[in-house]
Amino acid sequence: MNLQILLAILAVVTIIALAFYTGILLNRIKMQKAQAQLIEENQAEFKKQKIQERNDNIIESIRFIAKATVQKQCNVSEAAIRLTVLLETLQLAKPVNISKDYPALSAMFEKVKDLPTHEERKNHPVKEIKMMDIKREVFEAEMEEAIIKESALLAEFKI
Repeated sequence: MNLQILLAILAVVTIIALAFYTGILLNRIKMQKAQAQLIEENQAEFKKQKIQERNDNIIESIRFIAKATVQKQCNVSEAAIRLTVLLETLQLAKPVNISKDYPALSAMFEKVKDLPTHEERKNHPVKEIKMMDIKREVFEAEMEEAIIKESALLAEFKI
């Protein structure tokens, strides 16, 4: 009989020890999950902050180019290319609808986006380059007033 009581006590002590160890393990898992969630939240906040800093820099560039365009320090085709690309690169929940909000910039961009520049331009015959320049200048003259108006809006651009 003493052996049975001793074995029963040993079994109860073993069960209590295992239950205690299980509690410790469950607590560690809970702490690791909480830590993982905190790390995930910190990473998400860091990413959000980086996106905001990037967007702030892009917006500053948009305003700068738009002001230069309004002051006629930047030609309208150059402004259309730069402003359109910058507006497209903003990372926003609702992207800017460039063709709807800035139709003149969008139209100018569509006309000049495929024109060769820099080294590629040098590979074309002089006559062809002059014809491309004339077409660009005609379209610039047609669109200048509208693009300057849109640039004035973009000089105060906010998200």
